[in-house]
Amino acid sequence: MYDTGSCVGEMTPMTHKLVVGVDGSKSSFAALVQAADLAEQTDSQLSVVFVHDPGAVGALAGTFDGSAEVYIEQNVEELEAMSRERAFDVLANRALTWTFDVAVGEAAHELIDFAVQRDAAAIIVGGRGHSLLGGLVLGSIAQKLVRSSPISVLVVRHPKVDARMLAEPQPSAP
Repeated sequence: MYDTGSCVGEMTPMTHKLVVGVDGSKSSFAALVQAADLAEQTDSQLSVVFVHDPGAVGALAGTFDGSAEVYIEQNVEELEAMSRERAFDVLANRALTWTFDVAVGEAAHELIDFAVQRDAAAIIVGGRGHSLLGGLVLGSIAQKLVRSSPISVLVVRHPKVDARMLAEPQPSAP
């Protein structure tokens, strides 16, 4: 896409920004691959965002009388480190500009705020398949984003989910 501005006959490339949320799940890394492809195709900058949700950690720890808070916090830090490493692996040889950012708060809210602050064209997330820790948090982040984001949201299905959902129904045995 080009922004012609007020100059007739002179076209300059217009760079877009995309935000992709990662949480350590296969679904979020499928979204990262799709976001990277889209960023390369559109010459967009990519922000990879991991959201640390202390409220979810506290709620989970509360279900175990608070005894699991240190373990859960450590698990979140490991997910962040793994997500950062995986993002680097996926994006290292790509022809695009990208950053890895960490936000703190409720995931859908933080992804929207991050995208709005950076004037992003879209937010890209995995459709399901939370990490073990993320699966314990009630509600679907993708669903919340689609319902409340003022910015377009692209929900990417994990390939295994697509194949299973698109498979022809098998006839019932008599």
